[in-house]
Amino acid sequence: MKLLMTEHFLPESTYTLELGKELKNLSELTCFCRKGAAVPMDGIRWVDGFYGGGKNMFHAAASYLAGLWRLAREIRQGGYDIVHVQSFKSAAWEMPLYLRAGRHYRFLVHTVHNLLPHEAVKADRKRYLRFYKACDLLIVHNEHCKRLLEEEYGIRPEKICVAPHGAYTLSECVCERIQGDIVRFLQFGIFRRYKGIDILFRALSLLSEEQKKGLHVTVAGAWFPRLDPVDYEALAESMGLSGVVTVRRGHIPDQELDSLFAETDFCLFPYRHIYGSGALLMAYSYQKPVIASDIPVFVEETQGGKTGILFAGGDPQALKDAILLAAGWTDEAYALCQKRIEELTKGKYSWRNSANALVNAYGALGKKQVSDRRS
Repeated sequence: MKLLMTEHFLPESTYTLELGKELKNLSELTCFCRKGAAVPMDGIRWVDGFYGGGKNMFHAAASYLAGLWRLAREIRQGGYDIVHVQSFKSAAWEMPLYLRAGRHYRFLVHTVHNLLPHEAVKADRKRYLRFYKACDLLIVHNEHCKRLLEEEYGIRPEKICVAPHGAYTLSECVCERIQGDIVRFLQFGIFRRYKGIDILFRALSLLSEEQKKGLHVTVAGAWFPRLDPVDYEALAESMGLSGVVTVRRGHIPDQELDSLFAETDFCLFPYRHIYGSGALLMAYSYQKPVIASDIPVFVEETQGGKTGILFAGGDPQALKDAILLAAGWTDEAYALCQKRIEELTKGKYSWRNSANALVNAYGALGKKQVSDRRS
């Protein structure tokens, strides 16, 4: 099976790299990525042809279009069985390219990391629906997103494969519980309104001064004002949380992740909504128990709260109670939760499991095509 996987967001997002480490053993894999993002590795052919940035708006536009031309040439000349699209820089330009190039490959596959972009505009729903209908196979990370595709977009269930997002393997470090008087919490990831940082701050403001003395919360991640204009440092200060909250804005390099998670007891996910969370799987990578809102994805991906504590989403009082409950966990309760997380990361959320699910789904496409031709 000759497979082309396209990914714009390496090296910041390592999803395709992690998946590719397993897929290379099961397919003839080529990864088409951004210029300078290739990671030399036996078993993966890299083509770093996508837009890698420009000196000005004109140069950036020219570089982007040149990348699309290189992609079209690769598809046309590659003789691929499957073109698997992981991401878009501009769906408006790239979706038509994949569809027009359809005669040069057998099957088109797309991983639906989010049903719609986080900052979707009105035209996006029609655009994505048209693309979803045209794909031979759609990959989602959980049953909740599968149901949404079926119920809201009318996608047939046999056209959807659930391949769980793997737990990251950037580090072999498994962090033990910190021994000390302070229980430390972390909310990690790009700052966006739907992630409920404001809900977290309102929950912390409900704590008594005595309760605050035993806790510390770090909110860390890249901040882009166009995605979330709130100045959370100023907000924390205005709410009297300066002593209990540290806001760390900016990209966290991979080499600093070990120390960041080593200084953490629990990871926080007070999200309003989500289609799937790579940050949750990052927490699992370090065997960190989680405190998450009870939205459908987190109910599913925490096994109903077995990997931590679920609270009523959007309710600061419920989050405050969950934080205090976690702070009072015994070492035995903490170790039991870590054991459950370890079992999940070695099974359901292993990259091998995800790759096997994909390859089985790829194979089913070929069998269906043969069956259709015979019928």
